[in-house]
Amino acid sequence: MNHEIILHQYWQSPFTEKVRVVLGMKGLPWRSVEQPSIMPKPELTPLTGGYRRIPVMQIGADIYCDSQVILAELERRHPGPALAAGGLHTAVGLWADQIFFGPSVTLIFAEMGGRGAVDEAFKKDREALSGRPFDPAAMQAAVPIMREQWRACCSFIEDQLAHHGEFMLGKPSVSDAHAYMNVWFVAKFVPDTAEQLLAEFPRLRAWMSR
Repeated sequence: MNHEIILHQYWQSPFTEKVRVVLGMKGLPWRSVEQPSIMPKPELTPLTGGYRRIPVMQIGADIYCDSQVILAELERRHPGPALAAGGLHTAVGLWADQIFFGPSVTLIFAEMGGRGAVDEAFKKDREALSGRPFDPAAMQAAVPIMREQWRACCSFIEDQLAHHGEFMLGKPSVSDAHAYMNVWFVAKFVPDTAEQLLAEFPRLRAWMSR
């Protein structure tokens, strides 16, 4: 039976970064198929039956869509080291994917859009995906509020580290990967903004390095 892990991804995806971190935590070898960040995706959608999001994990003839599903399957197939015991990790994942992710997107694309660094094809693709206008000007107007929401999410991580030590629950877990996704995303694409916002969180900065 073929147990090789193939990750269909593009490097800029924060949801893929979450999975890459867990693969690293578990010490699992994997291979990558680089996919486009926008449609069309002629090598991906026939494989997934039309699902277009990234990442997608392929193990033999089995296809896993959505990062939450992928992480659950990795834990099932490779239970050691255990990274996802208990239901708390699912709640942290939903927090990271929904509450933390929105401010991260706004901070990134408000700044990139302000300097004309967002491709028109990317805007149209994300409008088709979300059903909402991709409006960097509206994002720029929302930045003051989104900065505070992003800081509040970082404060949660900082508090967890203050109570539990080097990792959010005391030892490396899927919760760390969930939370790291958004910090990585902002630090990668708007590093000056990330540096400003993270200056007050020394435990979080050290945790990022770990």
